Parts: sequence; structure tokens; C-alpha cells
Amino acid sequence: MPGPNGIIIVLPRRIKVIPYSSNLSWLTLFYALPRELVEKRPAYLSLPRNINALLASDEAMALIENDLFLELVWDCYAWAVWQFFRIPLKDGSYRDIPGDWSDYSGDFPLWRLSYLMTQYIRDKFEHEMDWSFQRLFLMPEAAEIPWLTYKQFGNLVGNLTDMIVQEQNWQPMIDEIWRNRREEDYSGNSYSKRDFMKAWQHTRSVKQRMTLEDLEQLSTDELDAQGLRRDETDQVISSIDLDQFMEGLNDRDQQILKLRMQGKTLEEIAPQVGYSAAGSVHKRIQQIAEAYRKRKS
Repeated sequence: MPGPNGIIIVLPRRIKVIPYSSNLSWLTLFYALPRELVEKRPAYLSLPRNINALLASDEAMALIENDLFLELVWDCYAWAVWQFFRIPLKDGSYRDIPGDWSDYSGDFPLWRLSYLMTQYIRDKFEHEMDWSFQRLFLMPEAAEIPWLTYKQFGNLVGNLTDMIVQEQNWQPMIDEIWRNRREEDYSGNSYSKRDFMKAWQHTRSVKQRMTLEDLEQLSTDELDAQGLRRDETDQVISSIDLDQFMEGLNDRDQQILKLRMQGKTLEEIAPQVGYSAAGSVHKRIQQIAEAYRKRKS
């Protein structure tokens, strides 16, 4: 159970206190990580999944006391929390944060909020869930904590994120952060940043200049910003070229391209152009990009 300065554990003939300032206080969250995420720091796969064995191992305790342990736990949970934040649309509905997480600056307030959320998750583990430190010491002496699957971890963090946002009444704050984002909230020259700047400057148009990289990016989902052809980013479609290229497309392909350039998701575009699945839109935009590449070659 939580105390004023740490986690209190009742043991036979004694009471143990784990200070909140101790890296060990994050162990329960570590034990809930799936193997796929821990593998990013392979050394931590060797940590005993039994509390008695872990506390008796100097090597294991040294790993926990290393700042890399905190980075592993905090980064994994913040990244997972980020996936479940919901941001407002103009029509009053909500959606996931668009773009890849790496499109945004580490100083973006929603990123900082996702890291803050880890403290609330730790409290939930101790207060309200069967993931407390007390539970670790009540398990059979040789029992080991099983690994959660990636899906189980996602469900766990998703449910906790929704719960904490509601309990802390954070959604209005999230809405305001999103509506008032600025250029410095984005990193590098990501597609999300360029998309934001176009909207902010009110210059979004199907006749604007765009690179082949942009055209190919239109075929990817918001959560996949990888695989762009960096060696072709210097190829530019002028306004005239783009007009001429689009005139050669059929009506549905023109509509797909225009909707995607307006920031619509593949799922939103599909029913508007008569497709039953977003995958069909993805495939079609790839074919449009390939048609343009052949036209220029």
C-alpha cells in the first residue's frame, strides 16, 4: 500500500518501505511490460521475475539502480499512453493523434503529459489493481511473474489511460493543447509538421507545390511515417505539372488524391469513393504514385 513517501509492504515480523524516489518503485510497471518492448534493452530480459530472487541478486539490483531502467519503463509507458490520447476534430468528434509519434517534439505538452501519466499508473497498480508490490511478496516463494502479451499490455495501458484522463478531467486540457499547437511542437521536417504548417498558413490546395515524397506519403496510414524515398525528395511537381497529371486521372482517383491531401484518413476516404476497406485506398494511391513516377521517367 502507498505511504506518504513510499510504498509500504507488510511482511512477516517486519514492514518494508520502498521510497518513491527509488528506481525499485517502478518494478511492478516493469513486470507488466511485454517481452517485445523489454528486448529494446536486452540486458533487462535477465532480471529475475521473482521478487525474492531479484532482491537477492546484486547484479539484478545494479541493473535496476541504473538510469537506463527508468528510461526503459518511462519511455515504454509514455509511448503506449500516447497511442490512446484522443484529440478533437472540428465536427466535435475525436480521433487518435495523427502521424507517427516521432513527428512531434519532445517538448510538445502532450508528450510531457504522457510521461506524467506513468506516475498515475504506478498509483493505480498500488491502489486499485492486483499489480501491487504486496502481491509480489504474497506469491509462492518460487513463483515467477508471467510475461504479458503485447495485446494484453496495450489493453492494460489503454484502459488505464482512459480511466485517468476521465478521473483527472484532462480531456479539456488535451483539447486545448491540440488546438493551440505551434510549429515547435513538431520535430524535423516530418509530414505531420508540413501538414500542420500548410493548414496554419491557410495555403492547403490541390494546386500547391508538392514533392514526390509527399505524394507517396499520401498512401501511408498516419501511424506509418517510414519507407519514404529520400533520394527522390528533390523531384518537384509544379502547380502546372500537378494539374496536368490530375487531369489524366479518372474521377475517383482525383477524388482520392484530393481527399488525402486535405488530411483525410484512409478509413474516411474509403466510403466516400466507393471502397469497402482502407486497404483498397492505400493500394490505389500507391498506384497513382507509381503512375506519376513512370510519367516523369
